[in-house]
Amino acid sequence: MSYACQDLQSVANDESYPLEERDEAAEQLEQLADAGDAHAQYIIGTAYRDGGLLIPDTVKAQKLLERAAEQDLDVAQYALGKLYLSDDADVHDPAKGIYWLKRSADNGNDFAAYRLGKEYLSDKNVPKDASTAAEYLRQAANNGNAYAQYLLGKLTLMGEGVPKDMDAAAYEWFAAARDNGHAYAEFFMKRMERGEQEPPSVLLSATRLLYHMGNIFRDNAPAPAANGVQIDRKRLARLRQKRVALGHKPDDHELEQQQGYSMQMHM
Repeated sequence: MSYACQDLQSVANDESYPLEERDEAAEQLEQLADAGDAHAQYIIGTAYRDGGLLIPDTVKAQKLLERAAEQDLDVAQYALGKLYLSDDADVHDPAKGIYWLKRSADNGNDFAAYRLGKEYLSDKNVPKDASTAAEYLRQAANNGNAYAQYLLGKLTLMGEGVPKDMDAAAYEWFAAARDNGHAYAEFFMKRMERGEQEPPSVLLSATRLLYHMGNIFRDNAPAPAANGVQIDRKRLARLRQKRVALGHKPDDHELEQQQGYSMQMHM
């Protein structure tokens, strides 16, 4: 990202600046985008996509993201792929969505690889292919994507797309996901350690139930100290910024690990 783009994004994101200055920064970002700056195109494109920052316009978002994607910016390719796969009638195009996700994954974007893994398991936008799904999930998992690690553990446990090996590979993937903060993985590991042999579908359901019961008990526990609450909120804010950074919408729960692009101003 150019220094000019970084500086403008910093002003646009900083709520301590007057609204007029943030608006001016946004306008200059749009000028950079018009001049061909891929990062500015990505920032403005996702702002048009999400609304709140700019008046929502998915067609404008698509055009800007496509210009950035054609310059091989992997996060723009990822965001564009997801936009095409959305339910928005103005831009919905599953074939283009899969194409751009593949371009992004080929450029090393692990979140695009994870999304492709899910697509090849869902049988919605592409024919179901568990082996291809496992390949993409492995790409993301090998680079620390906890959701991909968890999903690979499930596939291995069920013998779908990968050799079934309940005692070794599945456990290792769950352990990796647990170490990266995935909540369900710990429950799988404990039940496997106890040698419980329920069918995978029963084990999955039991795991979800135990996890949600744990949340209920946690929610009913005494409130933590003020310092802890503040720290948790700061960490949550950082995680949300990371999600937006790769083109995710704020309510998108796929794991994010990159940051530096979100634009949070009101115009």
